[in-house]
Amino acid sequence: MQKNKAKNKKIIFPNNQGGKIAALILAIVILVVIILGATFALGKPSPKAALTKAADTEIQTARVDVKTTNSKGKMYSNYVVGPNNTIHITMRSIPKSDTNSELWSNDQYVYHRDNDEAWNYIKQNAIFNEVYSGYKKLYTAHNFKQFSDDAFKQLKLKSNGFSGYVISYHGNDKDVIKSMQKATSVASTSDPQSSNVKSIELRVKVNRKKELTDLYYKVTYYSKKEGTLSLHLYDVNQVKKLKIPTSVTKNAKKLNIKSN
Repeated sequence: MQKNKAKNKKIIFPNNQGGKIAALILAIVILVVIILGATFALGKPSPKAALTKAADTEIQTARVDVKTTNSKGKMYSNYVVGPNNTIHITMRSIPKSDTNSELWSNDQYVYHRDNDEAWNYIKQNAIFNEVYSGYKKLYTAHNFKQFSDDAFKQLKLKSNGFSGYVISYHGNDKDVIKSMQKATSVASTSDPQSSNVKSIELRVKVNRKKELTDLYYKVTYYSKKEGTLSLHLYDVNQVKKLKIPTSVTKNAKKLNIKSN
């Protein structure tokens, strides 16, 4: 009986071949990872090449968080632009002030309320459309082609895993500060003033196609009255759905604006 049992046993990997095969597979995987890593490392673009291409990214939808801190307090602004020109903006301050507000907008109506008061609405028109288009341009400005060559030289680029690259800077270089002021400005500025800026922190993420996916910068001013300003642009072209809540549309009252 014992002999028969021994004969019926299946020896799948004799002489420790199973361990050898596992080790071989692991070695192949490691080799592939090394080759891919080396390929990406050798193919890394320069900060100038990455940002110049990223400047061409057309932003249709996105989320933006803006924070300002100064001697008077803190102000938080959150901006979301979704498909079909739907916009959601919230503004709140610490300590609480009259600037606290919330807004929803689409192609037909604009809904607004101050603090936690009742919602009002008005029909969309050319003036409001121009205003909110201006918001989008301001919050999503990323014209890195405005950077000078001296500014590009100060930036560092590293791989962000297999997803893309991160371009960063943290310091007080005047060329970088002026370049960022130009890149994030809606109005054309030939020579922006950087004397009041103490330092700037910059982080830009792009994918392998060098398309902008994430932008963060923080500006620190010398004056406590001006304090700091930070902006985080993210979910670029990833906001697939944004709809005005029915709790807003059903309860909003039409705002009558009298013309003189």
